[in-house]
Amino acid sequence: MIEKQITISRRNSRRLRRGTTIAEMPVVMWILILGICFPVMILAVGTLRFGFFWNACREAATQAAKCPTFQVDSSLGKSAINTADLVASMATNSFSGISIVGPVKVYILQTDVNSGTSTQNPDRQKLPAAADIDHNIYEVQVELDGQVEPLIRYPVQGMFGSIPGLTGPFPVTVRAQNSCEIPQGLNQ
Repeated sequence: MIEKQITISRRNSRRLRRGTTIAEMPVVMWILILGICFPVMILAVGTLRFGFFWNACREAATQAAKCPTFQVDSSLGKSAINTADLVASMATNSFSGISIVGPVKVYILQTDVNSGTSTQNPDRQKLPAAADIDHNIYEVQVELDGQVEPLIRYPVQGMFGSIPGLTGPFPVTVRAQNSCEIPQGLNQ
């Protein structure tokens, strides 16, 4: 009789172990999904949206550097300022969750070949004189201020206040520059 009780208790203990594993699996899966996978997905979407915003700035600088003039449209094509505005707004409007705040800033960077010193002209201002391509290198720089929305906004601000990227959009500033392909038009 003692042998029968031992074998019965061993069988019951095996069944209990298997049953608890099956019963705990949904709880463990919810913890994994809500505690790990979902936050990683939110981080990945924020990073992807920032990448789209940065690429919009890079593309605006690339296209602006190819323009024949800097400030005024000509018969040869659009100006660098108008091209940067157009390309940046088209690129950011193509994706949800990113937006430009304020105007697109477009600068001319002038670097002296001999000394290596760089001068940044005021925003959206053409060169006062013709470009001196023998002594300087000219680049067009585009700067975008914008906001990247989180995947899900948490409306509760609580004791921590507003947290950019969690309770609201995350403010970003990106810059990109490219060598000017037609520096003779930077004074127009």
